[in-house]
Amino acid sequence: VVFPYQHPRGHYHLSFLGAQQACEEQDSTLATFTQLFQSWKEGLNWCNAGWLADGTVQYPITRPRMPCGGNGLAPGVRSYGRRHRHLHRYDVFCFSSSLRG
Repeated sequence: VVFPYQHPRGHYHLSFLGAQQACEEQDSTLATFTQLFQSWKEGLNWCNAGWLADGTVQYPITRPRMPCGGNGLAPGVRSYGRRHRHLHRYDVFCFSSSLRG
């Protein structure tokens, strides 16, 4: 199961290392793009961008809307591309094989 995680102080507080630690604290790992894409196909819709295992920042949208991908755009996994692992702050998508979705 892929699940979004947000720092207790709100969204966009996690560096890449902080994102790794947050997932580990949830007994999980950073999700891969393949895992996030599969979850999107199964209906995951999340407007906040999050780190993935490869250092990219992405978010899955099943219902595009303002400000989540914009009106009139097709559903999909939106990508911010690779971000600086120490300077930039986002949420994170974690993966756990022990959770049921």
